[in-house]
Amino acid sequence: MKRLAVFGLFVCVAAGAGCQSETTQPDYSIVSPVTETFQGTLNQQGAVFYSFIVGNPDPVSVTLASLTKSSGTAVTTSVRLGFGIPAGETCSTTTALTTASGLQAQVLQVASPGVYCVIISDTGALTEPLNFAIKIKHS
Repeated sequence: MKRLAVFGLFVCVAAGAGCQSETTQPDYSIVSPVTETFQGTLNQQGAVFYSFIVGNPDPVSVTLASLTKSSGTAVTTSVRLGFGIPAGETCSTTTALTTASGLQAQVLQVASPGVYCVIISDTGALTEPLNFAIKIKHS
């Protein structure tokens, strides 16, 4: 009988299971951030917007990551970048600024759960269509 008890203990220890029947539930309160990339072409005197859904009340960061000619050459032209709420066929901005592309977020906004949008538009400085990439990070 002692051999069977010792063998059972050895099996539990060797398996590394600890022989406990407790289970751990995952913690759903921690949400990983989502990064969305919005890419396209901005025409002279044009505007393009993108809608997305925020699931948790957290900061949203918007970065105009690149602005390039069709050849792929980067440009430092300033454009209008905005954050807001979709309104029909456009984006009604609550925050907007004129900026060039960069590595740091140009817009930081605290947002409640809901639908939001980012809009990029020409300030009148474009002399040709430019390709853009915008990174949107949220929860």
